[in-house]
Amino acid sequence: MTSYAGRLGMWLAHEQWKLEQASYDIPARQATPRQCAELAGVLQRLSDELRDYAAGLAFSGGQPPESGSIDPDELGGRGEAE
Repeated sequence: MTSYAGRLGMWLAHEQWKLEQASYDIPARQATPRQCAELAGVLQRLSDELRDYAAGLAFSGGQPPESGSIDPDELGGRGEAE
């Protein structure tokens, strides 16, 4: 079983491509409304998870939290309108 920190890392790596694509599409005015909305959802979810992870670190003497709400089966699906 992958740790919470491991799942968070996998999710960050998985979503990295969306951020990279948006960094090119937005300045080129090629980003679609759907792409922007999906990216906003991903960024919100990542923000929430990272905030929870940071709080867990702060209150556990610097040790990574053992649990969180990331479901490995949902990587890439959070915040997206399908």
